[in-house]
Amino acid sequence: MNFSLFFRMRIALFLTCIALSLAPTGAQAVATRSGQVTRVMLFWLKRPGNVDDQNFLLRALRTLRRARGVNDMRVGRPLLVDRPSVEQSFDLGVVMTFRDREALEKFERDQRRQQAIDAMLRPLVRQYIVYNFVNE
Repeated sequence: MNFSLFFRMRIALFLTCIALSLAPTGAQAVATRSGQVTRVMLFWLKRPGNVDDQNFLLRALRTLRRARGVNDMRVGRPLLVDRPSVEQSFDLGVVMTFRDREALEKFERDQRRQQAIDAMLRPLVRQYIVYNFVNE
């Protein structure tokens, strides 16, 4: 990785941490309510199984739990089981619960946060997939 890209990535991560640290905390684990929105994200790294890359991405993703409108967030590695029907080829998974659809949409529209997330993901992540659903 060239020095310039690495430096820009660290600056973006630093600015994200500062911006998110100013957001109110309150992302304690709570029971989901009807109308809340759950987002599930699965990440495949460019270097699958690389623990350093996983740990860097875990720390970066955890900063998102302080974003406004995020009620709960869980980050982890796949649980390997001996069942062929269970998807376990991903490196990291994230589950975020937003207060409501409006909170998710506001989160997605935040350009600074989006740019910082892209700066974190692009160097490490080969592919990711996102699922959103409204809790009943």
